[in-house]
Amino acid sequence: MATAAKTKINAKAKLHIVNSSNTICFCNAGTLDKRAFTMMGLSAKPDSETAIGFFGTGFKYAIATLLRLNHEVRIVSRSNGKPTEYTFDLIGDKFRDKDITCIRCTTSDGDMFELPFTTHLGINWKAWQAYRELYTNVKDENGDVHLVCDEASMYDHSSNDGVQVIVTGRDIVGIYNEHDKYFLSAPTVATGYRMRAVSKRAEHDNVVYYKTMYTGTKLEKPTFFTYDYVKTVELTEDRTLADTWYIRHHIAEIWLAHMDYDQLVEYLPKIANQDYYEYGIELGYIDGSEDFHKACAYLTKYNRPMPMWARDAYTKKLPFDQQVDVYTPTRHERVMLKRALNVLRQHKHCIDDAADKLILCASLPNDILGYYKLGIIYIAKAAFDRGFEKLLGTLYEEHLHMIEGCEDMSREMQNILVDKCANLMLQVYEMEQEETSVE
Repeated sequence: MATAAKTKINAKAKLHIVNSSNTICFCNAGTLDKRAFTMMGLSAKPDSETAIGFFGTGFKYAIATLLRLNHEVRIVSRSNGKPTEYTFDLIGDKFRDKDITCIRCTTSDGDMFELPFTTHLGINWKAWQAYRELYTNVKDENGDVHLVCDEASMYDHSSNDGVQVIVTGRDIVGIYNEHDKYFLSAPTVATGYRMRAVSKRAEHDNVVYYKTMYTGTKLEKPTFFTYDYVKTVELTEDRTLADTWYIRHHIAEIWLAHMDYDQLVEYLPKIANQDYYEYGIELGYIDGSEDFHKACAYLTKYNRPMPMWARDAYTKKLPFDQQVDVYTPTRHERVMLKRALNVLRQHKHCIDDAADKLILCASLPNDILGYYKLGIIYIAKAAFDRGFEKLLGTLYEEHLHMIEGCEDMSREMQNILVDKCANLMLQVYEMEQEETSVE
């Protein structure tokens, strides 16, 4: 418990004088219940997909932050034309021998009470975060923010009901002048299931937004577009995105599934630059749209650049024989292949080495060594590079897929291979027995 008497902090020393050069006003219709800034966790935002706030803490964080940063905060609530004004001053106190700064509220009706939090609330918050919270509040209530032109304009006496939060301070007007940084107003380029892409502006700082609100969650590289979540996602207490793992996939979804043909033809070549964040986005489970594949086909035909993920997504949708580049083996590799085929024939595994039945490829998707599809065995050059036994084993495995119809890593494939090993062990045993009996 605090034992020292509370002392009022000199307001004139701590706060700026109200004037039109450094004052802004957040306003919306309705009336104010003082519990909105005195009760933590209390939120009455509209139940809507467009509503931003839901924590029930933002108003309190904003008041504490602005007062701590030497701003003046006044609230005016008008009901039936009668205004009630709330002003705040700071009171020094001690808690367990530590200096603290309490917040006292005084109403125009003469009531005075202490808020249930100190200026330490939101200790790491900056003035722009407080601005963001206050504007979010009025936006959710269909309100707005404006610069105060003169003292009289703080109070709109033509309105019977309304709430105004009036903030005066060194930084607040500068933040107001950068409003388009903290709340998106740029046109939408494309919208996916979870987020949208908007035209990029330099002041967006490569930050991912949430329902037009600047979250402070920065991506590690410059983005070609700015991205904004349009669906509700989890946020931390300071309004950054709680789960950043899937951002790359959600951006990929916009490009793969929700941009039209003309956009893709224009923009894919522009992000074929490793300096852009979009150059390295991940496909995940997303299939490209018809427009996406048409655009990639056009860019491929005319040798236009595109990022590797786009080329991979397009290539994987082509017939398999169009996904691979036929490879002409060296003389040494032809000898290796002939020997491997002879070994397999010795064990009654005859592979047709006709050009349209056994195809040698420069590489195969996902760096696999062999692949069987529709009566054709594909062998990658890497199988030759890794030695004769690897080539022999790859040919044998793909032949088993062809004649047995078994899948990779299946119980059926396991049983076939175990039976084959047992058979070979038996053959070796019987040969050794015959040699022993002859001796």
